[in-house]
Amino acid sequence: MKLGELLKGLDVRRIDGDLNVEITGLSYDSRQTRPGHLYFSTARDPNRNRANIDDALNRGARAVVVGGWDGAMARPAVTLVESERPRLLMGAAASRFFAAPSERVDLIGITGTSGKTTTSYILASIFEAAGMPTGIIGTIGIFIAGKKIYSGLTTPESIDFESALAQMEREGVRHAAAEVSSIGIAEGRVDALSFRACMFTNLGRDHLDYHATIENYFAAKLRLFTEILPRSRRANPVAVVRGDDPFGQRVLESVKGSKISFGLDRSLDVHPEKFDADLRGLRATLSVLGKKIEINSPLIGEINLLNILGASALSAALGVESEAVADGVRRCPGAPGRLEAIQAKPGVTVLVDYAHKPDALEAVLTALRRIGAGRIICVFGCGGDRDRGKRPIMGEIAGRLADLPVLTSDNPRSEDPMAIIAGVEKGLIAAGRARIANPKEFAIASMRGGYIVEPDRRSAIAIALRIAAAGDAVLIAGKGHEDYQLVAGRVLPFDDRVVVREIAAELGGGQS
Repeated sequence: MKLGELLKGLDVRRIDGDLNVEITGLSYDSRQTRPGHLYFSTARDPNRNRANIDDALNRGARAVVVGGWDGAMARPAVTLVESERPRLLMGAAASRFFAAPSERVDLIGITGTSGKTTTSYILASIFEAAGMPTGIIGTIGIFIAGKKIYSGLTTPESIDFESALAQMEREGVRHAAAEVSSIGIAEGRVDALSFRACMFTNLGRDHLDYHATIENYFAAKLRLFTEILPRSRRANPVAVVRGDDPFGQRVLESVKGSKISFGLDRSLDVHPEKFDADLRGLRATLSVLGKKIEINSPLIGEINLLNILGASALSAALGVESEAVADGVRRCPGAPGRLEAIQAKPGVTVLVDYAHKPDALEAVLTALRRIGAGRIICVFGCGGDRDRGKRPIMGEIAGRLADLPVLTSDNPRSEDPMAIIAGVEKGLIAAGRARIANPKEFAIASMRGGYIVEPDRRSAIAIALRIAAAGDAVLIAGKGHEDYQLVAGRVLPFDDRVVVREIAAELGGGQS
């Protein structure tokens, strides 16, 4: 495609060079740049930005989009393009370059603090039960027909997003369930997409290191429903919103087009008439736009009932038959690392979950409490180089809802793990907990209202498994599907699920 054709009518401030040059591909990572590419410079640091541009040009970039003009960047036979928002221009150009696949693939955007990943997996299972192959785009990766083609950002950069949708279309996949993060919205990664439907799950504290305030965080997510969805070139795009969440109510009030509400409240469009939950799963009768659907799911807890309600509401909005909804829910084992059960010790329920933010940890622990688990032993921590304000909140939640909190490292990144732990401990102490330092007293710590600190995550998991007895539940929270730990600039192999199996084998009670 000619550069002038690619950029025609888009938000470009200045161009220096030939617009008739042929563009053979798009890139934003200089290491992926190939001869003939249009390279988008998105780094915030000026020195890194310049180094990336030089690298892209050395690899054969034919044109470069920059956020600020610098005549020193000019080179013979290279066209420079200045844009006030290079990422926004990148989205519009990517849509044009890949022929706007979201105008033909039914793209469903799922946003909210929690539940996005599991909902996308339930939705894909329902669609496939209806005979409609579905792609998944999200935290765990991009999947087409079960094949993983990408690992990276929850909401990919627009070039990767549009490329994946184009590949889905080529392979005959006409539906895609995509997690849409607040940062992805704020950076303009999804502005050029045409969504068939968008869903709002809930809103709690998250990403405040980026957004600064809860209101800014909510405003980013609200844009998906008030600006991006209404611009969709699909007929009658619909918003599906959890109506018993306070922020969800605000979304519903702001949406002008078609909308469907869901939640536990019987006044909502999609709700449970009755339900039963235990460690074996969920059984429920749902009212979905006036139709009754009997649900039987292996997923655990009220939090997953909400995910099922949201997926059922989306399915009904897009005309999927009730039988396929019930069948898809029954078939879906959930998403990797989301309340994933791991065989460990006889009679002990071990669950690995991605809960790394306050509302998610509270929801999971509350769900386990409500379904009658015995003692709840919770292994958890907080990530480094992220919102420090949530650390005591996480500690208070674990101190209030778990019988025995075991505080450990998550992904400390560049921070001192003990400094992170100290921040979390403030919340445990506020919840009336006392630190148990003597290993001989670990087994009775829960009876004394105590908590345990073990910075080494593997050792912390081992302590929890050794203490657990028949009837207990061990929740290992924070990392879920991740198979690494970020420590002092290093990426170390670490998968909670693998570690549980290894320790269980050492204890003689599990499967390796």
